[in-house]
Amino acid sequence: MDETPQPGLGTRLRMARTRLDLTQEQVAHAVGFVPTVYGRIERGDMLPSVPKLRELCVVLGVSADQLLALPPPSRPNDQEPAEEELETQPALRRLAMLVRALPPARFRLFRVALQTLLEPPEEEKTSEP
Repeated sequence: MDETPQPGLGTRLRMARTRLDLTQEQVAHAVGFVPTVYGRIERGDMLPSVPKLRELCVVLGVSADQLLALPPPSRPNDQEPAEEELETQPALRRLAMLVRALPPARFRLFRVALQTLLEPPEEEKTSEP
């Protein structure tokens, strides 16, 4: 393994960020970095601390193994993908990030709107098989 992970780590962070259509500033604020510091990490000029690396993994929806270019752990052929793997789809990750940023009143409104969308239409409720 490469002894200096900064350039590769920065490239993989940038790829994960752009896959989610996020700016450096959005990611920086989500993990508590100053945007210029996050930019230095993406350029390979510095490494994040382990706790910040974990936060970056959560925000960007990637594993630390992926960011550090470690080989994936082996898993039996008959095992289903973990639920976390299913939730790493870019659109879902971006939506989750936006929902987490909502203030409490707007979150309640979003939840009500989502529940309304999930309810079957009135004609399906009243029709009998």
